[in-house]
Amino acid sequence: MRKKWNIILLLILLTGIVLTACGGDTEEEESTGELPETDEVVIGVYGGNWEEQIMEAGLEQFEEETGIEVIVDAGADANWFSNLKSSGGENAQYDVLIFQPDTIERAVAGDLLEPIDPEHVPNIDNIYDSVNERFTVDGEIYASGFSMGQLGIAYRPDLVPFEPESWTDLWDEQFEGQLGISSPSYSAGLQFFSGVMETVDGDASNEEDIDATFEKLSELQSNTVAYPDNPGTIQTLLERGEISAIPFWDGRVFALQDAGLDVSFTYPEDGPVAAVASWVIPKGGPNLANAYDLVNYLSSPEVQGAFAELSYYGMTNENVEYSESLSERVQVGEEFYQDLTWVDYEALTPKLNDITERWNNTFDGGQ
Repeated sequence: MRKKWNIILLLILLTGIVLTACGGDTEEEESTGELPETDEVVIGVYGGNWEEQIMEAGLEQFEEETGIEVIVDAGADANWFSNLKSSGGENAQYDVLIFQPDTIERAVAGDLLEPIDPEHVPNIDNIYDSVNERFTVDGEIYASGFSMGQLGIAYRPDLVPFEPESWTDLWDEQFEGQLGISSPSYSAGLQFFSGVMETVDGDASNEEDIDATFEKLSELQSNTVAYPDNPGTIQTLLERGEISAIPFWDGRVFALQDAGLDVSFTYPEDGPVAAVASWVIPKGGPNLANAYDLVNYLSSPEVQGAFAELSYYGMTNENVEYSESLSERVQVGEEFYQDLTWVDYEALTPKLNDITERWNNTFDGGQ
C-alpha cells in the first residue's frame, strides 16, 4: 500500500511540474500586466471604396512594419454587432471594428467593448476633446474617433439661384419641386431629421418636440420631389438635374466635385450633423495586444491624413495635416466640431419605426 501511495504522489508532483512549465508565460504575463503576444489581428471595415482606402492609408503599412498579419472582414455594423452580441463579450471573432455612434452606444450598453486604454493607445489623447467626450462612459473612452463626416447641403449652383446657408433655407419657395430628402430609415435621413429638430430647439426625448419637427417637415412637402436612400441614387439625381439640392455628406460631395460634377456644399450655419466613424475593440477578441497597437496606428495623424486625402473627409486627430485642395473645402477643428449636431440615438432608435411611418405619411409615402 505504501508503495502505491508513493507512486501516486510522484505522479501528482510530475503533473504539477508539467503544468507549471506550460503555464509559465501566462503567469509571468499576468504578474507583469503584459498581454499575450500573437501574430495576427482581425479587423472589420466597411466594403467597397472604404476598404480600399483604409488598406492604402494604413493597413498595408501596419502589416509591413510590424510583421503582424492583418485579416480584413468587409461588412457593416448590423452584422458585426449581432455577432458581438452572440459572443456575450467572450471569444469575439474580431479584434478591431469600425462602428457608427449608434452601434457604439448599444455595444457599450451591452458591455461588449474594451475601454480604449491611453497607455496602450496614446494617440487617443490627440483626438479632439468633443469627439472623445461623445464616447466616454463612467470615465472610460470606448471608441477612437476616425473620419468625421458632416451632413450639410449639397446643391447644383447652376440650378439654384442663391447660395443656401442654413437648413431653413431649404424651405425657400425657390426650391419648390427641386429637393431630395431621405427617409429616417436611411442614416442621412435620420441625421437630417435631427438637424431639423435642432432648428426648432427640440429634444429627441420629448414627444412634443418630435411633433414640432414633423410639423416643420410637413411645410417642406411642396419643395420635395425625390426620396433617395443611397449615395448612388443621390449622385444620379444630382447629375441629371432631377433635384437641385439635398442633405448629403461633405466628403461625398467633394469626391463628386473632383469627378467633374458641378455641385457645391454648404455647412449649415445652424449646425451640420456629425457622422463619425470610429474604431472599437470588442471584448474577448483573440489578439488584444495587436488590437491596441492597430487602433493606435490607425489613430495616428499620418494614417488619418492619408485617409482624408483618399476619402475627402475631415478627421478627428488634431495633428492631421491636410492638402491645400482639401483644407480649402473641408471644415475641421474643435471650433467647428464642438458646434456639430449629434443624433440622439438613445432616444430616437427605439422610436425609429414610428418616426419612419410618420415621415412616410408626411410625404405621402415618400416614394
